[in-house]
Amino acid sequence: MRTTRFAGRATVVLALALAACAPAISTGINTAPDLRPAAYRTFTWDMPDQFPTGDPRLDNNPFFMRELQNAVALQLQGVGLREVTGDADLTVHFHATVRNRVEVFESDQRAGYVQPGSHTQIHEFEEGTILVDVAERTGRKMIWRGWLQTDVTGAIEDNAELTDRVRRGMTELFKKFPMTVVAK
Repeated sequence: MRTTRFAGRATVVLALALAACAPAISTGINTAPDLRPAAYRTFTWDMPDQFPTGDPRLDNNPFFMRELQNAVALQLQGVGLREVTGDADLTVHFHATVRNRVEVFESDQRAGYVQPGSHTQIHEFEEGTILVDVAERTGRKMIWRGWLQTDVTGAIEDNAELTDRVRRGMTELFKKFPMTVVAK
């Protein structure tokens, strides 16, 4: 009986703690096997994406696009790349999408977890995905692709929250950027 009360309290505390935390960010990358970091010093921006995000609140939203571009630029500058408007070693392109997601979780009764009245949990949310491509400007050879996914429910209507999620997402994503430019 005592273990059951403790487990119940621990579950409530954990649920409250998770609710107070920022949404999780999942990231992944692909890197060219023949990456030549010493060859790159500068970057510029490719033409903006013409594909819709899947959400009219973000399509053609200059605030979102500016914040995303600033967050990517900050990370690239952090590894030593310099942004230029003319000829550059690298070109950067990004794409964003939003879609409605539904995740279904089964309670793990074998581990002692019990959800009264049901053993299934349903989580509905808006999932945002951002894809960042970095390619050699000449030849357009892709050297790095990074992507992140996170819950953006409620953030799209709140510019401060959207900015925070974009910046945190890019910080997490670029921890996996495979190079640091050494000044010559």
